[in-house]
Amino acid sequence: MISLSILESPGEGFAADISNALRSSGVRIFINEAVTAHSDVLVVSPKFRGSVTAKCSAVLAPDLSSVNVPDGVNLVTYGMSPRATLTLSAVGDAPMLSVQREITTPLGTVEEQELPVQSTRNVDSTIAAAGASLMLGIEM
Repeated sequence: MISLSILESPGEGFAADISNALRSSGVRIFINEAVTAHSDVLVVSPKFRGSVTAKCSAVLAPDLSSVNVPDGVNLVTYGMSPRATLTLSAVGDAPMLSVQREITTPLGTVEEQELPVQSTRNVDSTIAAAGASLMLGIEM
């Protein structure tokens, strides 16, 4: 079974947005204190501060964050910055996830592309949920 871990600040609601977006996917999701087992992908919220100590194959973290990622772990950034690997090229009723450069996921390589995505409560969780789905090979 594929798994996803989410690190967020207390009361943030970011993990709930991601969990709701991936509810029907069958992905096993661990949040904060439960993030002890190895996960395929670890998602870091924009407000989380600290080091990533969980074992994972890839980390999806906000662009411009100060998150420390262990050596050998693939880091993919997200956000509305033009420097982010994953961003939205369109927002509103028909958001589009933009993969701005090739990324390596636990399942292989994802080429530059744009994909329609489902919107969540905010832009960051929309990008993170779509990015996690993409990195885990879940159809969006």
